[in-house]
Amino acid sequence: MKKIVFASLLLAAQLFAFERGSFGLNINDSDLEVEGRSSLANFVTNPIYRNFYIDANFINADDSLFGVGFYVENSPINYNNLLFDIGLRMIFSENEDDKFFAIPITAAAKARLYLGALPKSHLGVKLAFAPSPLTFQDADSYFEYRIEADMQIIQNVDVYVGYRHIDTDYDSHDYEFNDAVYAGFKFLF
Repeated sequence: MKKIVFASLLLAAQLFAFERGSFGLNINDSDLEVEGRSSLANFVTNPIYRNFYIDANFINADDSLFGVGFYVENSPINYNNLLFDIGLRMIFSENEDDKFFAIPITAAAKARLYLGALPKSHLGVKLAFAPSPLTFQDADSYFEYRIEADMQIIQNVDVYVGYRHIDTDYDSHDYEFNDAVYAGFKFLF
């Protein structure tokens, strides 16, 4: 398992060590998550793709879950303190020899908080859902939601706390993959 975590950290650092990206790590008493994201503008020269992102995450809990996503992020006109995104992810997991593969639709919102003299902070929520037509192999459905608050403690470093709930339901049984509070940090590039 240590080899998988180390390889994930190394790969994520290489993939997301670009401008307009991030690399993060969060933990709690029983889980570890490694995550990263990057703007597609780093890979193509056309500026129209500046709001298109790819991301990846790996959660090591009782079982492991790997996700890769693609989404578009933007602010409404005249509301620069709000960010919305919508996209697709691919989720891979396994439980009791059942293999799980789903392509959930994701939506997220993030708002900047003004807390007086405190540093720049945000509050966000993320939803991901894949009904039966978007699940494959032994999977039946996928549902995830997260609530997260972050604060920039120094330039290019955020600390954050959050709560995540992930259900990976299989054809043969329903399985709550994760239900946890976590804390971590992100390097912003």
